[in-house]
Amino acid sequence: MKNALLALSLVSLVACGKDDAAADSDVLMSSDIDSIVGWVADPNALVKGEAHSGQYSLRVDPTHEFSPGFSSLIGRMTATRPRGAKLEAWVYATDKNAAAKLEFVIKEADGKEALHEQVKIAESAGEFGKWVKVSRDIVFPKTVSYSSQVVIYVSRAEATSPAYVDDITLTALR
Repeated sequence: MKNALLALSLVSLVACGKDDAAADSDVLMSSDIDSIVGWVADPNALVKGEAHSGQYSLRVDPTHEFSPGFSSLIGRMTATRPRGAKLEAWVYATDKNAAAKLEFVIKEADGKEALHEQVKIAESAGEFGKWVKVSRDIVFPKTVSYSSQVVIYVSRAEATSPAYVDDITLTALR
């Protein structure tokens, strides 16, 4: 009986966490940031009220050097090795000084970086004081395997003004 109840609870949690986009096999990861509330060590790194969707977004500013990050093995995100990935996110640059970066890193099993791409938020947004969708197609190096780790986070970089990121999606390039 306990096993049946545990299985039912797990199925309910998984069903609640899936949306139509996540059901698509090419979507490797999708997060509206609200789903990580309560899981992060620094609750001040998530901003309530300044969000593209939901209630929360990631923020970096002079007092927050890095946002909480996403990390997963490629083999846990997809059953087949993709050629690369499309990184999409909604960004909000408060002004030209919101020079933060959305970072995309692939690490090999030994911890060495195989790839490091950056999306400059203020430059990519092109507009200030409003949410703008940005995207970047990233081709993976041949050395990337199922045991390679994908890491996504926001760094303050040279930003002296706040920058926000929300609704991050990573889609496989086949």
